Order: sequence, then structure tokens, then C-alpha cells
Amino acid sequence: MQKYTYKEKIEALLKHYKFSTKLAEALNVHRMSIQNWKDDSVSISKENKLSIDVLFATHCIIPNLNKADVDSQVKSLSKENHEQFIDNVDIVTEVSRKNAFGSLEVEIEDADETLFYKVVDGNFIEKAIDKRKFLEMNNLAFLTKQILIDTKEKRITHIDSNNIKKWHFGLMAGVRDDAGQYSTKIRIIPDTKITLTAPEDISEEVEYWVKKYSNVKTIYDIAHAHEHFELIHPFGDGNGRVGRLIMAHQFINNGMLPPMIDGHNKALYYATLEQAQTEGNIIPLVYFLTEAIERMKNQLGIQHYFKK
Repeated sequence: MQKYTYKEKIEALLKHYKFSTKLAEALNVHRMSIQNWKDDSVSISKENKLSIDVLFATHCIIPNLNKADVDSQVKSLSKENHEQFIDNVDIVTEVSRKNAFGSLEVEIEDADETLFYKVVDGNFIEKAIDKRKFLEMNNLAFLTKQILIDTKEKRITHIDSNNIKKWHFGLMAGVRDDAGQYSTKIRIIPDTKITLTAPEDISEEVEYWVKKYSNVKTIYDIAHAHEHFELIHPFGDGNGRVGRLIMAHQFINNGMLPPMIDGHNKALYYATLEQAQTEGNIIPLVYFLTEAIERMKNQLGIQHYFKK
């Protein structure tokens, strides 16, 4: 995917919104900030960069996606043989590490990669780290590796509600008192039009989800399963991380490397996921997943094996 500077992104968004006041309103900033950012992108905060990136993905990337092109990408990917890498426990272990930190980085603005690997490798100074932060990192890394290895070894071949609860418990043990339990409260996703499943309907909706997506085979199936799971949002916290763990299992189970979703591409992830959930348009999310699998191959340094 082509890279754009923030000046280019802002200019493209100004064309879409037509007036700087409209763009400022969408970004919830003062109108003068828009002009200042065009001249000095260094001054843009991480939070505002993410907002710009999400709007740019929503209004300038997604509308230009062509279903035929996305179908072609999926077809090409489906012809690749990833089994030689999935069968290698060292590669799957590295995939799990990258997958875990990426998922953490999507959720936590100041995720520290150096600290994460120190925790995972046991090379951290205990007094220098908050207990909750330590558990969030360690739990996610351990759980991701366990799930991917168990999937590779065919010890996990399908997902049921017990798996989902168990994985949430493993993720949130020591972090939340309700680890492994469905939420009993109304959950909201700020700044979106998305309506989540009511607490009293969560259990029934999860069982329906399990039945509906028990035999996913394609990237389209996995994309539908993911956007649906995130709409259920069954837990008080950790839904995104659990949902991405489910996706990683589904890809490995179908002989494909999982997507690399991290701080680098989370804006496009957010935008394409919301498009699927609010507009029923799954094509952008499928496009995102194919691009994220390419990113995983690049991160592993194995992209040259797949040169066309």
C-alpha cells in the first residue's frame, strides 16, 4: 500500500470535507491546527495522528478499493503454501511473539516493544514495572504462543464458547476480577455508531456465533467472523485481543500465516472493521487482512519465498 505524508493526508481530507472547519470538527480540534499540521507534522500528537489516519483510511482509501482487485489478492494468497512455515515451531513461536505485541500495541497507546520482550524473555527488573502492565504483557504472550502451537499441532481444531471464556481468563487472570466471564453491563465503543449486544443476550449470541462460524475456510469467512465477534463484545475488556487470537487460530487452522496487526496498520484496521460492522461491506476488511498477512511475511523475512 502506498505511503502518504501527513501533509498529503490532510490535503486529501480537506478535498473530501471541502472546508477546514468541517475537518477540524471531525477531528475535534481547532481549525488553525489543520493549517499548522500541514506545515509541521512533527507537532501532531499520537492521538491526533491516529484520528487523521482513520479518517484518511475511511474517506480516501476504502472508497477506492475494487472488489475484483481484492478478490484477485485473495485468490493469489490462497495459492501460496504456508505449511512449511507453520510446521516450523520456531517460526510459529516468533509469529506468536509478533502477534502478541502487535495486538497489545493496538490497544495500548504507549506499548513499549523493548519492555515487552524483556518481560516475555524474563529479563525485566520487577520493581520497574507495574504489576497489571506485567500481567497484560506476559498473559497475552503466553496465551498467544499456546494457542498457535496447539492449533499447529491440531490440539485445537474448532472454537466453542468454553474456549472463548478460557482464553479470556488466560488473558485477564490477575488483571480483572471478571476474567473468563461475560459482561453483565452495557458496553460502548466511543465515537462510533456501533450498537453492541445487550448483556442479557451475550451468552445466546456467542453460541449462535460458534455455530455459524464453526467451519470457516476463507479469508472472507474469517473477516465475517471477526466483525461479528467484535459486535458481540462479550467481555468487559479484552474483546479486541480475544478476537484477534481467534483470527490467528483460524488462519493457522486453515494453513495460512496470521495477519500482523499492530500500531503500524491499526488505523486501517479500525476503519475497515467499522465499515464491515456499520455498512455491511466486508471487502475493505478482507483487503486489510491480505495486506496484514503480507506484513507478517515481511516481518518474518520470508516474503522472497512467495515472489510471483
